[in-house]
Amino acid sequence: MDIIILGLLMIKRSTIYEMKQVIRHYLSPISSDSTGSIQAGIKKLLNKELITYKEQVENGVNKKVYSITEVGKKYFIDNLSVPMSYKEKNMELNKLFFMGFIDKNEQITSIKKYIQEMEKELNFLEQINASLNPRFEFEQSYIDNIRQNHETPDLFTEEKFHEIAKFQYAMLDFGIDKLKFEIGWFNDFNKKLEMEIH
Repeated sequence: MDIIILGLLMIKRSTIYEMKQVIRHYLSPISSDSTGSIQAGIKKLLNKELITYKEQVENGVNKKVYSITEVGKKYFIDNLSVPMSYKEKNMELNKLFFMGFIDKNEQITSIKKYIQEMEKELNFLEQINASLNPRFEFEQSYIDNIRQNHETPDLFTEEKFHEIAKFQYAMLDFGIDKLKFEIGWFNDFNKKLEMEIH
């Protein structure tokens, strides 16, 4: 969660609510969007002085708007420079590991429901993908919003926006391809289970 929060704040100053919305709409395959987990991450980053906040009143409501510090920017860039390590931890898959303990029909039903959940998520991501045009570019309103809500808007050149977009779209493509693979794998596996019954 730390890197996600820092990354969002590298793009623009945000409230917890704004961060939650971005995580829910664009990062749901890799992160929880629960307010509690975001607040815990915020607290940890504040204690390390990697982020800061200003309070402002908007429409009579007191809001905390968070921003990344210079120390936070260095930490974020240093962290991204370390190669990724493979960590695949979908805790729901522990049910697959132990599914031999339940009745064959329950196994098939359980896997079918899991496939339906993945198909819903795939449909959601494909809708987002279809709405993005052209690829590797942000809408001008999004770019203007970032420049207006960032302490150093000059850092965001057209080339930098293109580079950021390229990797964010790659993450979307990865999520779609991964779901397609998993749906195919579980469908094939379920067919084998069904053949064992007949």
